[in-house]
Amino acid sequence: MRVDGAPPLWCREVRGFHRAAVAAADPDALPPAQLVLVGLDEAARAWLASWAEDSERVRRTLTIRRLLDDREATAVVTLASYGYGVNTALAVESVVVPGGDGPAAILRSGVHTKEEIDAMLAVLATALPEGEEASWFAHV
Repeated sequence: MRVDGAPPLWCREVRGFHRAAVAAADPDALPPAQLVLVGLDEAARAWLASWAEDSERVRRTLTIRRLLDDREATAVVTLASYGYGVNTALAVESVVVPGGDGPAAILRSGVHTKEEIDAMLAVLATALPEGEEASWFAHV
């Protein structure tokens, strides 16, 4: 596994990897809701322990490579469960598809930057009659 700012991390099994890899290659495929990390090495456990205490940066972009066939999947994840006697689970927020020569594309993300939300709200505010407030916003 690769994460920015961390050494290479190793684990025996990543449950949900196959669905993440398929979703990274096929926009019509559903990504897994979670990735479960099993059999973590000492460095991976130490890094996860520091991430669990980091209240500033809860989202991470994680690239997982299966050594058997070098297949990769990259996802934006948050720590869903972690601790003694609990399988470490990562909630998948989005799957990143490699862009080839261009930038990578994020698929099925429920995560938007503050700037994107502000821009959507500005568009909505101009579409409403003066004095009315929006009670909901749908972006398709």
